[in-house]
Amino acid sequence: MDKSPLATTEAQNAAVLDENNVYFASGSTTVDQDGKEKLRRHAEDLKQNPKKILTLAGHTDDTGSRNYNLAIAEERLMNVSRLLLAYGAPARQIRRNRIGNIKKPPACKTAECREKMRRVELIYLP
Repeated sequence: MDKSPLATTEAQNAAVLDENNVYFASGSTTVDQDGKEKLRRHAEDLKQNPKKILTLAGHTDDTGSRNYNLAIAEERLMNVSRLLLAYGAPARQIRRNRIGNIKKPPACKTAECREKMRRVELIYLP
């Protein structure tokens, strides 16, 4: 196992990125248990830091039509937003941005790659 500073930094960055994403199964808009736990932590953070603004960005994989992907991205955003509010996050601190598959990474043809595309990303404004 590589314990170099670069490998450690990459692992830490991956963990942060993962913590700021709620992933979905293909065609699903349901937040799984792991996603709910992440959202509880984010809601608590928002409650403790009233000046923070969180933007939710809905992403989809590159399958399906543009309209389908925009609709499923919106439904995922709504579900994530509802859960954050249910966990006590103030509505004034949450924004939504439906992206769909407009900003897909190039050459994403594997199931593993598509799994990472189907997500709602939690982005904090500086």
